[in-house]
Amino acid sequence: MELGKDIRVGAGSANTLDALEVLGHKYQKEETSMSELRYPNESQEYRDARDSLLKDEQELIDKVKSVAARRRSLPRGGELKEDYVFQWANDGKVGKSVKFSDLFGDKNTLLLYSWMFGPSWDKPCLSCTSLIDGFDRSWYQVTRDAAFVAIAKAPPERIYAWAKERGWSQMALVSGAKSPFQADYKCQGENGDMQLPVMLTFTKRDGKIFHFWSTETTMNHVDTVWPYWNLMDFTPEGRPDYDTPPQKFRSKFLEEHYPD
Repeated sequence: MELGKDIRVGAGSANTLDALEVLGHKYQKEETSMSELRYPNESQEYRDARDSLLKDEQELIDKVKSVAARRRSLPRGGELKEDYVFQWANDGKVGKSVKFSDLFGDKNTLLLYSWMFGPSWDKPCLSCTSLIDGFDRSWYQVTRDAAFVAIAKAPPERIYAWAKERGWSQMALVSGAKSPFQADYKCQGENGDMQLPVMLTFTKRDGKIFHFWSTETTMNHVDTVWPYWNLMDFTPEGRPDYDTPPQKFRSKFLEEHYPD
């Protein structure tokens, strides 16, 4: 099957992705309907099982897209409680104040990841660190369409020091050490040290800022964008039987205060 004979896709076409998706479905349908051996030395038993799994995988993809569509159709959330003031934690502007509204830059959408690194923590959360390791390398792509910032409750100097240690060079980082934002938007427990990981989205409409969506589960809350666990799902062994991704550091605060 040749692309040009089935679907004509112009370089500047707005429907390029939709066209390729249709093509992909058609290709998969042809492949699974034939149930022919695909790779060297595989058995018919393997091919039949793989074709059956392929159907489940496509259903999962379709479900993810369906949930995303429902998310996009949510009614308008509440207006931002106040124009919170944070402190930058990036090189060259550590400690400088920045208003919440300024985090948008020239975008109408803001992705804000609140990660677990409190004022009294010796080291931040291992899992949050794993996530931002990935976010940092994709930040330049995401920010073509939306602003993307990570916030922690630790002082800006400590966030900056950790970013340097991890090699984060792109991700916009702020401290909410002097702000009630994380308490107001359910990113912490009874105090600033009892942090919770939350991904939040805000949108600008008619000159005002509104809450659009946030993760409201504590386990696997951003699983679909987590490279480590998803890549391990492709292996025969599957996800390792431990709670956090492997790291070369420990967080004593996390171990003592979050035993589960």
